Amino acid sequence: MTDPRSSGAGCAIAVFARPPRLGQVKTRLAAAVGDETALNIYRQLLEHTLRQVSISGLPFTLFAAAQSDELAALAHCYKGEVALQHGDDLGERMAAAFSEMHNLTDAVILIGTDCPVLTAGHLLAAQQMLLQSEVVLGPAEDGGYWLIGSANDSLWRNSSVFDGVQFGGSQALAMTVHGLQRAGVSASMLPVLWDLDTEQDYQRARSLGML
Repeated sequence: MTDPRSSGAGCAIAVFARPPRLGQVKTRLAAAVGDETALNIYRQLLEHTLRQVSISGLPFTLFAAAQSDELAALAHCYKGEVALQHGDDLGERMAAAFSEMHNLTDAVILIGTDCPVLTAGHLLAAQQMLLQSEVVLGPAEDGGYWLIGSANDSLWRNSSVFDGVQFGGSQALAMTVHGLQRAGVSASMLPVLWDLDTEQDYQRARSLGML
């Protein structure tokens, strides 16, 4: 992993992604549209996310859920690094990524690949907010969040912020805010966006010409 401070950025992005494998991505969507269509949509969302990250100009590392030549190739295509996620559940993996990235840079922005309306502007807005805030969250319409950013490296050492958080549920944002409050940290909020998880979301994206 390269040092983001060498570019003077002071902020880097962690992109969480699963290997693009048939039957293993977008499973909720696949129940309605089929595995092949779901995989194609996932690949489009992955490319969209990396494109916006690249446009932002911020250095990034793609944290893969498992070894994947395709993810490694994509990361390198967009001039990023690639690493493996570590931990028993998503909360542990996110905290570990924050800790690892904070060894290299003061501010870290962590995102997934589910948001079709994500833009480089959203990422740069998060970067600016992290100059004043310890944590930034990007709320999603379904009660989750599309971004979490940190400017507090000590928060993730032996962290309990994500303990009990039910990711993918309608209370993920509220539970994360509660975990932050337990740690004595308040979060600033970005605009509410939406993720593509269901057939309804897919049709919404298509109607907007995104897929």
